[in-house]
Amino acid sequence: MPQVLMIALLGTLGVVAARTFAKTRAQVSVRLREAERAMAERPTARLVQDPETGIYRPVDLR
Repeated sequence: MPQVLMIALLGTLGVVAARTFAKTRAQVSVRLREAERAMAERPTARLVQDPETGIYRPVDLR
């Protein structure tokens, strides 16, 4: 009888863990899509080499 209880307990824990994992994966997916959308709307900066130092620096596109 204790074996049946242990199997039931492990099965219940497995179901709870799978549901939690699926919910977390969905939340991460939403946050990732939002971040990708925000990055797509952001203007990209040009890099221009400073002739004196040779270091590339970003230039505003404004």
